[in-house]
Amino acid sequence: MPPKTVIEKSQSPSPEVTVFKISGTLGYHEKNTLEKLLGECKRRNMTRVVLDVEGLTSLGGGCAKILRDETDSGQLAISLAGAKSTVLKFLQKDQTPNVLIADSVESAISALLAAPAPTNSGVPPEDLEVESDDDLVSDESLDKVLNRTEEEPEAATADVEPEPVAEKTESKPAADEPAPKPAAEKPTPRPAAEKPVPEPVVASPAQKPAPVELSDVDAAKQLRKRIIQYNTLFSINSDFHRIEDRGSLIDLFLLTTIAQVGVESAIFLEKNEGYYVPSAMKGVEADELRGFALSHDQLCLDKWGQICDVLTLDKAPFGDDVKAPFLSLGVAYVMPFIVQGEVRGVILLGQPIKNAMDEDTIDFLKILISQTALAYESRTRFEEENERTLGLVHTLISMIEENTLARGNTEMLSSYVYSLGKKIHYPEEHLRDLMYGTVLRDIGMIKVSDLILRSPRELMPEEWEIIKQHPIDGAQMLEKMRFSEHTLAIVIGHHERFNGEGYPAGIVGQDIPLGARIVSVVESYAAMLQDRPTRPGLTREEALNTLKENWGMRYDPEVVTPFTEMIEDEIRSGERVSDKKFEIFSV
Repeated sequence: MPPKTVIEKSQSPSPEVTVFKISGTLGYHEKNTLEKLLGECKRRNMTRVVLDVEGLTSLGGGCAKILRDETDSGQLAISLAGAKSTVLKFLQKDQTPNVLIADSVESAISALLAAPAPTNSGVPPEDLEVESDDDLVSDESLDKVLNRTEEEPEAATADVEPEPVAEKTESKPAADEPAPKPAAEKPTPRPAAEKPVPEPVVASPAQKPAPVELSDVDAAKQLRKRIIQYNTLFSINSDFHRIEDRGSLIDLFLLTTIAQVGVESAIFLEKNEGYYVPSAMKGVEADELRGFALSHDQLCLDKWGQICDVLTLDKAPFGDDVKAPFLSLGVAYVMPFIVQGEVRGVILLGQPIKNAMDEDTIDFLKILISQTALAYESRTRFEEENERTLGLVHTLISMIEENTLARGNTEMLSSYVYSLGKKIHYPEEHLRDLMYGTVLRDIGMIKVSDLILRSPRELMPEEWEIIKQHPIDGAQMLEKMRFSEHTLAIVIGHHERFNGEGYPAGIVGQDIPLGARIVSVVESYAAMLQDRPTRPGLTREEALNTLKENWGMRYDPEVVTPFTEMIEDEIRSGERVSDKKFEIFSV
């Protein structure tokens, strides 16, 4: 049996932060408990919450989604302290960026206090009396909160209706009326026994079960379940189309499937050079799938047709040589992942956590897979377009280096910009644009005469005017090639200066795009290291001192400070950032 889940409230050294210690597991059966706990925190206006999960052995996808949704709403700031790798597998940084991860409770509290304050729209009005934070200190009070149930008539069943309460009057039955039968005794409930793992069953269309009349309570529960599923489909559709890479898309699909369908695990086998190999998995360790690859013929994919079928493993058209490893992984359901008439993957789902999939759940899963397939196709086209763009970029880099003084400088510059962008948490969705803007910043120099660029004398005013035009010329060239507005803004602004003395527009301070401010600092540093016709190159220490002298004048102090820290670390360690190999265009 899994370890019992225990939630205890701990004393916090900060009155602004509430600490809960959680041990055992947070899986499918604890979702309601976690929702109640976080809901109570919002109700009491306890908006900064540390979950001490050092004693937590596992975290399910459903609970991870609750944490992600609560932090994304902005009403709660949550930090997990002491999380193990088994807990973090559902809380990877790219999937759950707003949940803070810390090694200890103390560092978790510090991180929450340093983060922007959450806005709790659920704060009760002043005239509503609400318990204080101290009311949750005792285990008794916390148990009372977590055991709070919704007000619904749980006693009602499908075949027994509550009798109306009659008025207290003594009346004898009429002579011709039969005496009323005594009420049937209610059956004594049997003690709860450990439930065996249910065999997954999918009802075939030809053998639909006879319709069963539902009580109002059961009907309400089914309606509520469908509403949740439809809301999930609506919100997940927009989430899918915001994701820019297929890996993150499939990860989100598997997490949603585990949370909404209620299975123990999910695996995605993706087509790769004629074989289907594991590209994403939840609830299964990667080591269990190392070296796992199946061919089109082994999976008998020609027998699947052009629609998404949800089959139990025993009904799947595989041979025993394929079913055996699937069984060892706990696979219960199998379905193809079809994109534009081609099987691009195979989805494997584990055993149901509670009951076998019903017809509504299967319909929900089919719609979810169809939405994922549409987004997958879109991401595939996007990545193919990006590959073509990358080839163009490499060609343009060669042209720029051939026509400017930047020969051999691009790789060093891009390494520094990429490292600095990651260090200051540059938005991930624009990191690729930052790199394009970095390597293509001087493409407009192609129009400038080589005599001007390599002149050993001071430039004449009219020659400077030609030089100052190159950011605009470069942006116009890239606009015709359909580069993003973000990239164009970096190219136009990379020679602007923080005090307004730059060109071409003389923009001041924060009005200069952040990407352009980053490139400005790094490019100036790299240029100072190079020999020029008018001066020899500086040492790293001399170039660094020059940057510090212009801190807050030519350069943004919020960029100079982390960059100088990075170069000082480089000098101390003897390991150059530019020597590291980054896949700077794969982000």
